[in-house]
Amino acid sequence: MKKGMSEAGVASRILLGAHKVASKLFRTNSGKAWMSNLGPSGVHRMKDGSVLIQAPRAIGLGMCLANGDSAPGQSDHHGWTVKTIPPEWVGRRVAIITAVEDKREHGGRVSDEQRRHIALIHNDGGIAVVANTPEIALDYIANWAPPSVHNQSPN
Repeated sequence: MKKGMSEAGVASRILLGAHKVASKLFRTNSGKAWMSNLGPSGVHRMKDGSVLIQAPRAIGLGMCLANGDSAPGQSDHHGWTVKTIPPEWVGRRVAIITAVEDKREHGGRVSDEQRRHIALIHNDGGIAVVANTPEIALDYIANWAPPSVHNQSPN
């Protein structure tokens, strides 16, 4: 198997190059973490390096559902891309949600939940792409065109 760029390498190059395609992207960490209901005074680092959390409660990370759980399948990066939409909006700039799911250069796998997340963004007119190289992500964003007004379903 050909050795390629790691997922972390792809991710950092996408973030570093996003400005070249008028995008502002941010890392979206998903999962669950713990915090103290007492605030910072309820968190204590122990001598062995572990952490004691008094009055703990779980919190979802990244994009979360109404119940506080992390949204399934969310992409590695979310943000927006600025585009000028002519002519019916006469030169107004709009921010279009942009999501990038990075994978390592060779052998990355996209889960069904990730496919659904990307499809949701596409169906609502946003930009979403799976990329195993920074060039794929940045090219897709730079060359994105809005869906035809006639093909959009009313919301």
